Parts: sequence; structure tokens; C-alpha cells
Amino acid sequence: MKLRYNFVVRNVAGQAVAIAVGADSEQFKGMIKLNSSGEMIFKILSTGDITFDALLAQVADHFGISEETARPSVTAFIDQLRQNELLEGQGI
Repeated sequence: MKLRYNFVVRNVAGQAVAIAVGADSEQFKGMIKLNSSGEMIFKILSTGDITFDALLAQVADHFGISEETARPSVTAFIDQLRQNELLEGQGI
């Protein structure tokens, strides 16, 4: 799975946000507020195609938690991205 649009993640007034860039900014207008795990997931997805299991492993490792603990939050975030048509490819 990967992001449908090219995003950059930036800190704006103390808040992490994802902003579509280049030609994709014409398709996706606005920005997405992110918490720390959402910021991490967006940065990983911005690097290219990745499996859910690989994403889960990276998030769990980054936060020092088990994949079992991270799974519900990562799944919910990925589901939200899918519902908003921001992902391409196979997911969970």
C-alpha cells in the first residue's frame, strides 16, 4: 500500500500536518492534522509501497511497543486513510 498523493509532513505552529505537494495539491486541497503515530505512519507511507506488516513492525519498533499493542491503532489509522481514499494498493 502507498499514499495516493505526494505529501510532505511539516510542523505548523506546534502541530504535525500532512500537505499534498506538486500537482497533487490540485487534487487534494487542505492539510491533515497528525498525532505522533499518524506522523510516523505518513512519513513511512511517503517513502513508497509497503506492506501492512512491515508498517506495523516499524511503528511498533519506533514506539518500543509490541506489534500486538500497536495493531489496533495502526489498523484504525489505515482504515481512516482508506475511507478518505488516500491509499492505493493492498492493505490489511
